[in-house]
Order: sequence, then structure tokens, then C-alpha cells
Amino acid sequence: MNATKSDLERPTILVTGAQGLIGKAAARDLRGAGFRVLATDRLASADCQALDFTNSEATDALADSGIEAIVHCGAISGPADARNNPQLIAAVNVGGTMNLLELGRKAGIRRIIYCSSTSVYGDLAGDGPVVEDVLLRPKSLYGASKAAGELLVAGYGQQFGFSSIALRISTVYGPDRRHFCAVRNLVDAAVQGRRGILEHGLHDFRQYVHVDDVAAAIVLALEADRPKRSTYTITGGERRDLGSMAGLISRLIPGFEYLIGASPDPGEDRHPTFSIAAAANDLGFVPRISMEQGIAALIAHVRAHGPISEQA
Repeated sequence: MNATKSDLERPTILVTGAQGLIGKAAARDLRGAGFRVLATDRLASADCQALDFTNSEATDALADSGIEAIVHCGAISGPADARNNPQLIAAVNVGGTMNLLELGRKAGIRRIIYCSSTSVYGDLAGDGPVVEDVLLRPKSLYGASKAAGELLVAGYGQQFGFSSIALRISTVYGPDRRHFCAVRNLVDAAVQGRRGILEHGLHDFRQYVHVDDVAAAIVLALEADRPKRSTYTITGGERRDLGSMAGLISRLIPGFEYLIGASPDPGEDRHPTFSIAAAANDLGFVPRISMEQGIAALIAHVRAHGPISEQA
């Protein structure tokens, strides 16, 4: 997948979930790298075509659209979403992925990039660093659906002759995130002059990654000539507990106070540090945005555009 071809030769990339946090950033960076992008999401927008990929007729209709690769970002996007609706999770994350793989087979794509999650690992013991070859033990329906998607993507690629890469992405943050995010919750409170209150997680360690680093990893995975693996873990390269991140916000916004419960968040997996050496060695991925930089940028965004509750 070479983005240095002439304009007429540049491949067309189908991006799903292109109005979501990761998909929007991926579509932007793919265009910046010279790819032609067919951006899709469940609802159409000015620069995004409507596509319900749970509908096989809708996906099959794109078989003659000239796509050469798929970047699959669309999904039920976290363990807290639709947790009491397992059929929806299966229909979107598993059935929808199957429809896109069928599209890829019929269109003769070269590669699919599948946005998976570190939720596929479940709880892990030890100090790490954790490499990609550990046994997957997802403890949520979401994690299980992402693990199933990984297997489908790999199996389709092997059987039908296209390259497949699953990126196991840790907790993503950034200005366009709409779903619950502890860091965003605290930043919104700090900018508004409120106390930041979270019920759980003061001592929970998390490995956040800025959405711009995720988008960069997607472009690198798409452009990689001969990747050595079919799975890569993508994080921001830092492991911090929530208390230290709240402290960082209070240093950037002096006077910010927070109250975070000390009990572990029951919805969070327990993870040691993940290794991102494989992504660095094979794809050239190196996170560029530190937590300090990312949170400072998030504070600036909230000051300019308001907290999530005030945004259209």
C-alpha cells in the first residue's frame, strides 16, 4: 500500500465509522497521506456517505466502487455501550465485520485494517510488558466481540488472499470523543470551575492514547510493505493511575479539586504495561503526544468549544 503514487493511481480506502472519534481522524490523516477516502458512517454528513454495514445488501453495493482497502473503525465502541444488548453488539461488531469482509472479498481488496481493542486481553496478571501473543481472555461482551472480529479478519485474509492487520487500541481520548471518558469528564469539570467527581478508579492504572496517535498508526499499518504480524497493540506509551492524571489537570488548571472513589472501577480491565515494540519495529509507530500535551490540548479545546454537554 504505497501512498506516493500519482493521483490517478492512488488507492481508494473505505473508512467505516468516519464520524466517530477514530474514524474521523483516520479519514483526515489518510487524505493527508494522499489516499482517496470513501468515508462512511451510519448517518450521512457533508463529507460522509451513509452506510449501515449490518446490512449486507448495502455493503455489497460498494463492491464495484474501486476500493482497494478497508479501514474498519465503526463499531459498538466500548464495554459500557449496549452492555445489556448482546444481540446488538454481535450484530454490529461481528455480523457487520463479516459483511465488510464479504465486501472485501468481492471487491478484491489488498488489505483490511481492523480497529480492535486491548479489551480482548481481559484481566492480566504480572508486571509486563505484555506482548501480543498472550492468550486472550476477554471479560466483557465488547471484548469478546472484538476478539471474534480479529479471528474473522485473519481467517478471511488467509483464505481469500488479502493482508489483514488488527490494531489492539487502548483507551482513546481526544476532543471529539462523545462517549464517557474519565479524563474528559475531569477536564470538563476543571474548565467549568467545578469539582471533578468520579465514583471509582483513583488507583486504577490506564494506558491512554491520543486519537491523533491512533490515526497515525492506522496510516502506518495501511502503508506497511510486509508486516510481520497480523495484530499490534497501540498505546500512548504511558501507564498512569487516574489520580495522577487528575493531579496533572490540577497543575494545568490551578485550583481544580477532584474527588475520585478509591474502589476499582468494575468496568475496567486490569492490565500491566503493554509492549508497543512490535508496532515500533514493524510499522514505525512511535506515540507523539504525551499525556501532558494531550490534556493541555484538550483543555484548550474545551475552553474554545465548551464541555460535551454544551456542544451540538
